[in-house]
Amino acid sequence: MTSGPVIWVEGIIGAGKSTLAAKLAEGLGLRAFHEPVEENPYLKLFYEDQKFWAFAMQIHLLKERFFIQKLATYEALLGRGCVLDRGLPGDRVFAKLHMHNGNIPPLMWKTYEELFEFMCLDVKTPSLIIFLDVEPEGALERVRERNRSEETTVDLKYLQDLRKGYLDLLCEIESGDHSWARKMETKRIPWNTDHQPVQGLVDYLKHKYAL
Repeated sequence: MTSGPVIWVEGIIGAGKSTLAAKLAEGLGLRAFHEPVEENPYLKLFYEDQKFWAFAMQIHLLKERFFIQKLATYEALLGRGCVLDRGLPGDRVFAKLHMHNGNIPPLMWKTYEELFEFMCLDVKTPSLIIFLDVEPEGALERVRERNRSEETTVDLKYLQDLRKGYLDLLCEIESGDHSWARKMETKRIPWNTDHQPVQGLVDYLKHKYAL
């Protein structure tokens, strides 16, 4: 049986990745796996005290994403394929930023990295990572429009730092710096305008993966 594609949609907060992931899954006839945001018991606590809760929340998210990616691996092995709204490397961008900002101490970061690398060995490498490249100013406007209570502390600098972290991640993947990043294919798409047509992307992916 031919393995199905595993497509990751990545981007900073407010990029529009959840919307695109849902549309791609529908257009391609694949299962969609979305971020475990509503079920995250740490989110409200984290935004109230980031320094205290950052590591606990990132470990929780790492566990949740690993579980989702195990399900995605089975979907792919059964020949069906799926679309993920952010994967393990995207989670690492957030954790690494917390380390740089002093919210996660170096020893805890080392623990996170070891867990991350171990988990990556046990899941299917994605067929494609789609990065929605959105200017932080536009993303912040979208965040304010959707007005989620847990995102009230998100500011422009945080989004700028996240975008830089994502661009660094793409460079690491494309250069093969990490064993877990080898053979990952990336596609960067400017996504500064809401409600962009996706049919062209759907057709491209259908042809690419013979769906």
